[in-house]
Amino acid sequence: MYFWKIKLLKEDITNNLLTPKDNFLYFVSYTTLYSIFLMIAVVQLYETLGILMAIIQILLFIGGTYYAYHANGAAKGKDFAKRFFSVGWVFLLRATFFMGLGMLNLYVMTYIFGIEKLFTVSNSAIIGLIFEILFYWRIGKHIADIKRS
Repeated sequence: MYFWKIKLLKEDITNNLLTPKDNFLYFVSYTTLYSIFLMIAVVQLYETLGILMAIIQILLFIGGTYYAYHANGAAKGKDFAKRFFSVGWVFLLRATFFMGLGMLNLYVMTYIFGIEKLFTVSNSAIIGLIFEILFYWRIGKHIADIKRS
């Protein structure tokens, strides 16, 4: 199971080296962690910024998954679930790491420069939504690369 090396994962997928056990582990790992993050995001957005932001979060999830499905060739694509969950797992870990660094950097910089007012819930939510858009874009790009291989 890969945690960071997307290139090696793509090679394994292209060469059909992932076993059913690997596919199951990627599926469980991705859906568990993503479900936790999605529930936390929807609840926080709903409680702090209202129903519109919670709906936007859910629409990003649906739209991003559809984008990845389309990048795989839609109905003519092969092994979408295997590709999506394995590539998604690696990018979920990467996104978590970089999102954490980004938010920490935002917090530290606003504190150092005395502009704590910029570190608001709405600014954090906007950054989170941008990260999610980038997350699905990268998943789709790598699934399209695998499709072309």
